[in-house]
Parts: sequence; C-alpha cells; structure tokens
Amino acid sequence: MELIIYEMLYIIGLGLGDERDITLKGLDAVKKCEKVYIEAYTSLLSFGLSTDGLSTLEKLYGKPIILADREMVEEKVDNILSEARGSDVAFLVVGDPFGATTHTDLVVRAKTMRVDVNVVHNASVMNAIGICGLQLYRYGETVSIPFFTETWRPDSFYEKIERNRNLGLHTLCLLDICVKEPTLESLCRGRKQYEPPRFMTINTAIDQLLEVEQKHGKSAYDEDTNCVGFARLGSEDQMIVAGTMRQLRTVNFGEPLHCLVIVGKTHPVEDEMLEFYKITTENPEQKGNGIP
Repeated sequence: MELIIYEMLYIIGLGLGDERDITLKGLDAVKKCEKVYIEAYTSLLSFGLSTDGLSTLEKLYGKPIILADREMVEEKVDNILSEARGSDVAFLVVGDPFGATTHTDLVVRAKTMRVDVNVVHNASVMNAIGICGLQLYRYGETVSIPFFTETWRPDSFYEKIERNRNLGLHTLCLLDICVKEPTLESLCRGRKQYEPPRFMTINTAIDQLLEVEQKHGKSAYDEDTNCVGFARLGSEDQMIVAGTMRQLRTVNFGEPLHCLVIVGKTHPVEDEMLEFYKITTENPEQKGNGIP
C-alpha cells in the first residue's frame, strides 16, 4: 500500500522574550518547513521586528522569514493555506497561537480548505502575568484598551471591568498596538501610506480609563484603585510595578510592550506577593525582574 504523506500548516508560538523562547518542538517544525511566516501585528518580541530582529530569528532557525502583516493575514491568507497543501508551512506567532482570535480564524479557514494544522503552544501574556502573584483563576474577562482619537472614544470595556470588579475578580487590560496602520489621507486617495508604529503605554491607558470612569460615574474604579503594570513581560529587562492608578500613571515604564491589571479582591497570599512590587517612598519605580 502506498504511504500517503500529508503536508502541514504549523502554527507555532514563540513565547514572549526573544528568539530563544521557541520550544524544541517548535524549532524542529520550523526547520522542516519550506516557508516560514511571522505574524507582526498582534504582538512583538522584546527586540521588535527590525531588520536586525528578523535576521536574528533567521540565523537561529536557519530559514528566511516572511513578515506577515495584518493585510496579508486577513486578505491573502488563502495563499498561505494553499501553499500548505503542497509543502510544510510555518506560521510564527508571538506568545501562544491562541492568544488572539485572528489565529483561531486561521485554523477554521485551514480546516475548511482541508489543510492539516499542527499547533505548537508556548507562554503568553495570559499566563505570564501570574508572576505578580495574582492567581490566574481569580481573573475575569480580559479587555482591550484602544487608542482614543478626537472622534472615536470607544468604552465598551468599561462594563466588563465593572462586572469583574463587582465579582471581586482581577482584570487584564491588553493595550493597543498600531503597526502598519494606513493614514486617513492615503485611504481617501486610494494609495496606502502608513502611520509610524504606536504602542500604548500604561500611563495613556490609565488616563483613558479614568476619562471613561468620569463619563459613566458608576465607581467601577478610581485613582486609588490598585493595579499592576507590566512592561516587556518575559524579557530580561521586564518591569513589574504595583500601586494605585494615581501612582502608576507617573511611572516611566520604558519601551513596549505594556499591559495593565486592575486588581480585584485579593487573598492574603496574593497581597504578600504584591508587596515585592509595590511603589515605595524609597523606590518610586520598583522594578521586578523575575520572581522575588
């Protein structure tokens, strides 16, 4: 009987830090693939996606890497899936493959086209935030905080935070990333030009959160609400600071990526761990680099 070998689409998590965070299973898969794409709009590795950053990945993985921006994934994904019908193709994702709904859609479309999929998991922000001591099973619904504009100030996240707070649950706030966003002027002209990349800071997120609270006035949170700010989570220079919104909005968290947790009702063990990261008079920018 003839042995039939099916080609595969590998969706591979890269973890949070740098090129070395890929798993051995993921690295084996990358090395066997004819084409390797890397998704570049839901998150970034700590060194970013500069030319040097891609070269670093290519050197370790031994393969050329194709940058897959939002336009390619959302409009031309069928081309990638068609390639996976005739050869092994890798799609690299920062964090874990299912940390963003886009990648769930990719799996659904692959299965619809009868393309076999193999997922290789890795660490993501969804579990790495546990380093601050807040227990993962005491989190409510995660929310995304988008950049406000003069004419667009969405606040649907407010009700979710309010619901979490009423239940005593913590809330992970994922902060906006704008990579390769077309300018309004270029859209009007039909010729795409792109805005410079922008990454929301914890400071901006808190400003927007407080603006929305002032608008709704339901006391879901205020300037004295305890939070934890994370910068470059999973990298060697990660920064973790616990304090009130008022305190955190004055801290310089440095380079992206940032995320924020609004603290709910805490257990004594959680309080004990948070103490290691709290802002103090002696150290107003307490930095947490690993488990204290």
